[in-house]
Formats: sequence, C-alpha cells, structure tokens
Amino acid sequence: MAFEVNADGSTRRIFVQLSSFNGFAVVDFRKHSELARVTLPSEPGGFGIAEGRVNTPAHGIGVAPDGKSLWVNSTLANAVFEYSLPDLELLGHVSLPLVHPLGHAPTGSVPEWITFTPDSKYIYISNSGDRSVSAIDMQTLKLLAVIPVGEVPKRMNTLVLH
Repeated sequence: MAFEVNADGSTRRIFVQLSSFNGFAVVDFRKHSELARVTLPSEPGGFGIAEGRVNTPAHGIGVAPDGKSLWVNSTLANAVFEYSLPDLELLGHVSLPLVHPLGHAPTGSVPEWITFTPDSKYIYISNSGDRSVSAIDMQTLKLLAVIPVGEVPKRMNTLVLH
C-alpha cells in the first residue's frame, strides 16, 4: 500500500496492490470505499510466467516524497510505471534489467520494493530475480545503474541522517 496525503498531512487516498491483478485499487480513506481500479499497461509485457509470479503480478508501490507521483512495479511488464498525482495520469515507465539464465530465454528481474531519495530525484527498485537494485532518475525516466546486492533483495528504505 501507498498513501496520498491532504495538505494538512492527513490521509487522502490509499493505493493498494491486489493478488492476481496487474494494477492497483484506489481507496478513499475518509469514506472507506474503493474509488477505482487501475490496470497497468499490457506493454511492455511477456513476463511473470517463467518467474512464477502470475498471482502476484504487481508488487511494489510508492508515492514520491514530493507527493507529485505514484510509482508502481509490474512483474508482468518487468517495469516500473509512473502516474501523476492527484489525477493518476500515466506518465511513462522504465524497463528493468533482464535475467539471462543459461540455456533459457531471458526472464524479468521480479521487481519488489520501492524507495525514494527525500528530494524525489531518484527511485530505487529491488529486483529479487536479478539480485540487484535499480537506480532510476525520476525526471528523465532513465535507468542510471543496476547495483548487485546479493540473493533475493526485497524490503528496503531510505535512511536520512540529520
């Protein structure tokens, strides 16, 4: 889940990823009701089956610290999608690394968790199937680096020292 806030800091909407749904639900926090379901684009596509992730096609969602965008991972697309807030207009996507198993066709990197730099300049995606973290420029939608980190990276956060 990811939370969008009102000007006073209270929760406005919750964005929820669901099992067996390649997208997310939009929930009005005050009314406790679902407003919409947003299906992620079908292109790019072709991933998820070999990775065994058809029942969890979308995993990893976050609102940027500046509150201007929502970022959503898709295993089926092997990509992260950016939506504008508050209108949820699709702004674009970034393809994530491919995994090249010996003797098999390439598979997706199985994106998992998302974290941001506090200034909303960079987003990091843990790629559990690729043993890496992708660093992405949020303004240009460019993959800047793929950082090897070891077996099955998942949960991560950004630590800020004052």
